[in-house]
Amino acid sequence: MSGSDVATRQVRLSVPHGLHLSPISQLVSRASEFSCSVTLSFDGRTADVKSVYDLMLLAAPYGAQLMLEARGADADLAVDALAKLFEGGFLIPSE
Repeated sequence: MSGSDVATRQVRLSVPHGLHLSPISQLVSRASEFSCSVTLSFDGRTADVKSVYDLMLLAAPYGAQLMLEARGADADLAVDALAKLFEGGFLIPSE
């Protein structure tokens, strides 16, 4: 794996109740669309973004600054897609 296969981005959790089941399910669903591994780090802990259990244990509160990291062939795409969830406040767009 080359250095270009790693992508990181700092994101802020703007969901009023912190990282709870609704945003977690959106993160897991979106991350599962990519082949790369994706982690989210907060307060010295790291979680696999494809694992509901791991994300629940992260216990990130409202306003938390988290580090999103992806490793693999589609790392840039995964980080962009997941960062958009954070930027949009995990609101589901109406179609």
